[in-house]
Amino acid sequence: MNTVLISILIILFCTAAYLFCHHLRYDNKLTELESEVGHFFGSTISIDTNDVKQNNNYYFGTIGFFLISVSVLLYLTIGSYQHLDSAQVDYNIDYLLVADINKGQKLAIENPGDPLVLLGLAQSYIDGGLYNDALETLDKLLTIDKENSEALGLKATSMYYRDDRLINMDTSLVIARALTQHHEELNTRLLIANDAYLSGNYQKAIDNWNIVLTNKVQAFNRDAINFAIEKSKKKLTQVDTDVAH
Repeated sequence: MNTVLISILIILFCTAAYLFCHHLRYDNKLTELESEVGHFFGSTISIDTNDVKQNNNYYFGTIGFFLISVSVLLYLTIGSYQHLDSAQVDYNIDYLLVADINKGQKLAIENPGDPLVLLGLAQSYIDGGLYNDALETLDKLLTIDKENSEALGLKATSMYYRDDRLINMDTSLVIARALTQHHEELNTRLLIANDAYLSGNYQKAIDNWNIVLTNKVQAFNRDAINFAIEKSKKKLTQVDTDVAH
């Protein structure tokens, strides 16, 4: 269960609790109003509470149905990973990403020899689909620290997407260097796993995603990796079934 789903459930529960309390207060106010009206006009005149309660329940149910529908829609749109393998390069860079790139460029000018600054700038370029700029920045970083496995992983990733999702000989050499430095390197393993999945090699994808889960150095979304593994297992089972028939 991921963070988005938990957050939606908490908000939905709090909202439903508030509406339920409001519903009870409405019934209590209605009883008091009936008593006051009956006392003022005489005991022969009263308000039919059943009709009013029925009308109140209608709105209460409608609001509840609306909240549940919106919550489910949000989760399906934001919190699911069923389209993990169908990501497409977005060449339209939004203003926030442009601001991030500009900030990274400024920091790189002020700190030209800082590997963390160059690594952050390269990541911003990759996020914006500017793979040639990312490669140029990563090459500068690797002249300073040629043993930087994360930079090698990002370089392999940039080369892969620059070449329209193709692992050629040059990219393979960079991948080998990265894994030599760090066997569980995040970006490199994700690259291999994603390429294997798209090629239909689900077992290879599963193996590399499992290696990612052993990475104790770099941060990543474990829910997404576990979902990808389970999805690949289902694909693999389906392939085996089709072959058996």
